[in-house]
Amino acid sequence: MNPVHPAPAQGMAAGGRTRSVPAALLMFAVYAAVMAAYFGYTAPVRVPAEYAGTAADPAVYMTPGQLESIESMRPWLRWFYFVIPAFQWLVLWLLLAGGAAVRWRKALERARLPLAVRYPVFVFFVWSVSSLAVLPLRFASYRVSYAHGVATQSAPGWLRDWAVSFLLDYVTVLAAVGAAQWLMSRGGKWKLKLWLLSVPFIAFYMYIQPVFISPLFTDIRPMSDERLERSILELARRADIRADRVFEAEMSSKTNAVNAEIRGLGSTLRIVVWDTALESLGEEELLQVLAHEIGHYVKRHLEWAAAGYMLWSLVLIAAVGGLYERLAARRGTRWGIRRASDMTGVPLIMLLVSLALFICQPVANAISRESEKAADLYALELTGNAEAEIAFIRKSAASALSDPYPPLLSRLYNTHPSDLERIAMALRFAEERLGKDLPGEERIGEERRGE
Repeated sequence: MNPVHPAPAQGMAAGGRTRSVPAALLMFAVYAAVMAAYFGYTAPVRVPAEYAGTAADPAVYMTPGQLESIESMRPWLRWFYFVIPAFQWLVLWLLLAGGAAVRWRKALERARLPLAVRYPVFVFFVWSVSSLAVLPLRFASYRVSYAHGVATQSAPGWLRDWAVSFLLDYVTVLAAVGAAQWLMSRGGKWKLKLWLLSVPFIAFYMYIQPVFISPLFTDIRPMSDERLERSILELARRADIRADRVFEAEMSSKTNAVNAEIRGLGSTLRIVVWDTALESLGEEELLQVLAHEIGHYVKRHLEWAAAGYMLWSLVLIAAVGGLYERLAARRGTRWGIRRASDMTGVPLIMLLVSLALFICQPVANAISRESEKAADLYALELTGNAEAEIAFIRKSAASALSDPYPPLLSRLYNTHPSDLERIAMALRFAEERLGKDLPGEERIGEERRGE
């Protein structure tokens, strides 16, 4: 049975809200200012002294203009990355502590709508307010990238993609939170039951993502260059990947960044190359990128990732579910949460889940970085082409204006090793395995074109 709380005294509830709302606003302002100071201080592109002048030094393969763009663009993008989720937490907290959530729930109850209608409408209200509140910040982040020539997508196109993501995420949130609160209302081991429901959902999403989700955002078509496709498929066959087609993603309308991917599981497995990579990379460099992606497949990183998501969801549900129940029991009267399964608690659930995911992200991303290192090493061993590896990383860094060695906080939240670390790994491989010494002054590819 879920505890039922008596109606809160008006004075007590108002007093709690009066104190908590300004405190939350002050905390956010201090956090945003600290992030701005940190990323402003760490804006200059720096590399460890031992890499100065080597092939890993961005001063060797980037123009002064590119370095200046990195120093002016990246601090802003980092600030947005850390401030946007915090602002969304603030909005969710204000919906709860400020009383908007309970007022909206009461309004829906007065409308005498069935719960099957009231609940989706209430979740849509919470999701819309929290998402629209951060939309200006997300749009500003996109415009910073666009102003520096990394993003190429038009503003209407960007807003269209945002709207599609908004709807997909709403459906996901509604299903997840709705299932959680429905199981809470039935009592028993609801956390275990919720986790058992999440396992097939995670596997199903990874299975359908390349076939049904990705095409909503990007035009994906069979590769038109048959000769290059044969070379890619031959490389895949060497790794025992059973693929009969290579697909081309039309990303040039969105970004100048270059990439290639292997998506999906089982019968939905797809080798996908961005058209920006086809335009910017030579064949050896492109095959090196694909060798990296093949490394993920051979080493079962996709399957391990799925298993990791499932294990992590168990921990997340247990920890966040337990914390939510305690907060609802102890503070529910102040916020208008009558019981754990009350829809008024939706903002609190969303806040706790988002906060937990963000706090634990460095752990998940540390694992991701190790898998990326393993895929890099596999690609080097498969092709024996350290020069192509270095050329790709250099071109990728230049096209995306990525900081080759970002500040520590950013590195903790990155899914990939820094470009400097990846180039250094290729240099060590060339020296130790191939007996080659690649000098720093060697221009690999056309990175300094236009200088």
